[in-house]
Order: sequence, then structure tokens, then C-alpha cells
Amino acid sequence: MLFNSQIFIFIFLPITLTGWFLLNHFKFYKLALWYLVGSSFWFYGYFNTSYLLILLSSITVNYLVSFLMERNEKLETPLFIFGLAANIGLLGYYKYYDFFIDNINHVFRTDFALKHILLPLGISFFTLQQISFLIDRHWGTAEHYSLSEYFAYVTFFPQLIAGPIVLHNEIIPQFNDPEKRRFNKVNFRDGLILFILGLIKKVLIADTFAYMVNFGFEKIYYVDTPSAWIIALSYTFELYFDFSGYCDMAVGLGRMFNFELPINFNSPYKSHSVPEYWNRWHATLTRFFTNYIYMPLTIKGVRKKKKKLYSVLAPMVVFFISGFWHGASWTFVIWGITQGLATVWCQRKFLKTGKKLKPLAWITTFTFTVITQAIFRSETMDNMVRILRGMFTLKYTGFMREVAESLKGDLLFKGLFSFISPRVSFEAYYMIAFFVMVILFAICTVILMGKNAHEILASQQEKGYTFTFCAMLSLAFTWCLISLSQVSTFLYFNF
Repeated sequence: MLFNSQIFIFIFLPITLTGWFLLNHFKFYKLALWYLVGSSFWFYGYFNTSYLLILLSSITVNYLVSFLMERNEKLETPLFIFGLAANIGLLGYYKYYDFFIDNINHVFRTDFALKHILLPLGISFFTLQQISFLIDRHWGTAEHYSLSEYFAYVTFFPQLIAGPIVLHNEIIPQFNDPEKRRFNKVNFRDGLILFILGLIKKVLIADTFAYMVNFGFEKIYYVDTPSAWIIALSYTFELYFDFSGYCDMAVGLGRMFNFELPINFNSPYKSHSVPEYWNRWHATLTRFFTNYIYMPLTIKGVRKKKKKLYSVLAPMVVFFISGFWHGASWTFVIWGITQGLATVWCQRKFLKTGKKLKPLAWITTFTFTVITQAIFRSETMDNMVRILRGMFTLKYTGFMREVAESLKGDLLFKGLFSFISPRVSFEAYYMIAFFVMVILFAICTVILMGKNAHEILASQQEKGYTFTFCAMLSLAFTWCLISLSQVSTFLYFNF
């Protein structure tokens, strides 16, 4: 089920909210938690009921490992290793089986059959979440929770499919807080505002840029220099507004239930270096890799008196794994390596950035992000080479006009173009399409340089919610509802 769908907004969400607070009102606390679990399974199974068995099996195995670790201290380490292997094995089979077999066939000239396995939604996220729990259990920083608490922790629907990656000690104590079980109109209002702001990001902005991005990569053989940069910029904007929009909606939904989920985005395109960018972008994933890979490697380097070596090795390992985590493709691996190299270089060269250098640092960081996002979006090595070649070999074929014209697939622009096309020449038609594209980029640039969703909410809380803000939010929400006829999935569902 998608956040940006009518069945979610008008059926699932009201039913789930009502049931949760009613059961808690009548003090059926345990039943209320299981109700939340059941609703989350409904949300997850709506995509494909066969996914439910995978999710249920994953949760059950991890819970049993934690249970046995609690009962038998002597077997704690072997059980931990087994649990870790089971999680990595599950993710490896569904996400990387065909990738490895395809590469084996290519290198050794074999002909092993590919299985074309359908990737279960959210498997990368709920697997990492449970790995973090098992590691904390092994380190002695997590207790063994009840079955209902653990199921609710993993399956809580706002963060189940695409994060944020929540730690056990961030959410489970909230499940047991009596104050969280009472309906809170302030939290509901603030959560609704965050949800709408996220919906606007996804439906009105990200999905609009998607027309140019998808068209450009479908016609990758025709890209010239201007169109290559426009496509790369479009994807840079699309990915941010799509994923941060999802996370804003997730945090907003959590707040409707009185639960605080971690903020995953903090204006990443304002960053002045690659390390700063990764502290702002997908912060919970960065936290996972920092806590469970980077820090252990760094500590190991200190113990072995090879601090300089491990200061380079640790970020490279982290970003190699991060790239591979995002998808089973060499383009993701290359993207990860570039992020690692840039991080190492920034850590060594730009630990401090003076005021005079900040504009240059921002331009450099943003340009690097745009280029590497083009690599990230490329489905094949051939596509990656073609988009990069288009960006850096000066060539003009006029293809940018067709990229701009692809915007007429959007609901709003479809009406605009259908109105003007019978009345103007083709040249004027292309000029209008290009003008609309420029305005779209300008609006997004202003949005990115301004306050993010959480800063907007904080500002309105301080002012007391102005009439203008409420009117504009209502208008945009109505526009979103009209646009739900062209529903699209979130980009990170593919990762």
C-alpha cells in the first residue's frame, strides 16, 4: 500500500488510527499493540501477499535467536553468528542471487540459469533493522523484548518499507508509554502537516521531475550535453523530493500515533562537503554504517596502531557496502567507491572551511552530487558511460527540447499543453515547454535553499499557524488528491 494512494489516506489510515486509540482508551493495551502489528501486515501484504511469509519468517527467526541468546549465554556468540548469517543470506538470495550468477556466467563462460527473483519490498530496510538489534544484543546494549513489542518494532508500517531505519531503543519504550496511548490533537495536527508536506514533495515535485528523468534514460542514446545535465539535475531533485517526502510522511504518520521517529533528512543539498552531505542525507542509514561498521573498524585501527591506514580503509569499506546495499549492479558499486574516495579526500583536505570558501565548497559538493547521482540512476554500465559522456563531451543536438516536452505527461501540464498546442506553432510550443521546465527548476532551487519540512513546522508552531500557510497547505493537498490518479511508487522501494 502506498502513502500516496486513496485507499491509504481514506480507508487504511482512519481505520488504523481509530482502532489503535479506541483499544487503548478501553485499556486493551496488549491487544492494541497486536492490532497495530496486524494493520502493518495488512499494509505490507497489500502489495503482494507472498511477501508476508518472508517478513514473518525473518521476524520469527530473529526473535527466536534473541530468545535463545537470553536463555543460554554459552551459545550466545554462535547464535549471534547464525542470526547474522541468516539475515545476510536472506538479503543475499533475494537481492543478489541473479547478480552473482550473471557475473559467474560472464567470467567463467558458464550458463547457470537466472531465477529472476522478485525483490520483496522493504527487505533491505527490515533486514538492517534486525541486524542492528542482533548486534546490540551481542554487545549487551539491548534487552530481549516481548513478542508483541518486537513484532511492532519491526513492522510498524510508517517505517517498514523504506525507513527511516529505527533502533529498538527509539521506538519500543514509546510503545509502553501510557501518555503515548492517548489521542493527542497537537501531535495529530503536526503529524498531518508533515504528512501533507511530504505528499507535496512526492506527488507535485518528484513525480513531475520523473517524466524528464524516465524519458531521458529511455532515450539515453540521444542525449547531448545540455540534456545530460538537465536529466542529471532532474534526477537529483526527483530522488531528494521522493525519498525525503516519504520520510516526512513516515515521521508525520508516527506523530499521529504519538510516536517520534528519527528525522532522516536535514537539507542535504546545503552541504559544503561530502561527509556533511552524508550526515544530512539518509541519516539513519549513515548512523547504521557508522555504529556497526565504521566505528568498529576505526577502533580496530587504533588497537593495531594503524590509525592512518584504517582512517582510509573504514570509509571505503562503508561506502562499498553502502553502494552494494542499494542494489545489485556495478553502477551502485562504482557510486559507492566514488563516495568513499570523496569522503576520504574531504576528511584530509577540508576539515575546516572558511567563510570565503563556503560558496565554492557548496558548488563543488552539489556538482559532485549531481554527477554521482547520474551514476546512481544508471541501470547499466552502458547507460552510465553514455550519460557521463553526454555531460562532459560538448555536443548539442536539440534533444533538450524533447526532454522539456516530456513534462506534458504531468496532469497539470497535460491540461496546459492541450490548451495551447492547437493555437501555437511548434517552435512556440517548445519554448513554452522549456519555460515551464526552467520555472520548475527555479522553484525547486528556492525550496531546497529554504526551510525543510521540519523547520517549516517548527516555524509555524512558533507563529501559531497563519491563515496563509493553512490555505496554501489545503490548496496543495487538494491538488495532490486530484493527482493521485497518476500514482507512482517511491524510488527507494527498488532498493
